[in-house]
Amino acid sequence: LPLLAADQRDRAWRPLLDARTPRDLAGQHAVVVGWGGIGQRIGALLGALGLDVSVARHGGAPVPQARHSVGYGALPSLLPAADWLVLACPLTSATRNLIGRDALAALPAHAMVVNVARGHVIDEAELIAALAAGRLGGAFLDVFQHEPLPPDSALWDLPNVIVTPHSAGFSDGNAARVRALFVDNLMRWLAGEPLAHRSIA
Repeated sequence: LPLLAADQRDRAWRPLLDARTPRDLAGQHAVVVGWGGIGQRIGALLGALGLDVSVARHGGAPVPQARHSVGYGALPSLLPAADWLVLACPLTSATRNLIGRDALAALPAHAMVVNVARGHVIDEAELIAALAAGRLGGAFLDVFQHEPLPPDSALWDLPNVIVTPHSAGFSDGNAARVRALFVDNLMRWLAGEPLAHRSIA
């Protein structure tokens, strides 16, 4: 996408051929970190596109449809085979700076990082260094350690990065879904029933 956006700005007709040809998604390996509602939806979509999915989650309970399921502590074992690292976990003491220098170095140079979790799950300075040096294929980032992302952040100018303003979950149906979740849990609470969506991913 950054290549195509640059081509459009340049009014240049550059087909995605030869060295610019994207890799097929089918058969690639995605590691999804966090297996709550968002991680599960992402995993289902990735599976539908033909990717193999492995999961790192709190506690590491097995995920039947995953190639591998591990706890956060065993995440490094999954990274060398990852084409995509998708972060969809909550920010906890276990996930703060989970993706630091060692984790980034363990990823293949073609790997892409997607963060829709929280900015502090990644060591941002180390991510910038890896991207700038070509040790990562790219990053798609919706969350940051400081928001709004400062104008002087190197992330704005890196050609292999897409920055979005913490809005990946926005749509015109979002408010209605939030209200429905709240009302459902309120009714459960009033009836003395367990609340929905309390599991830790």
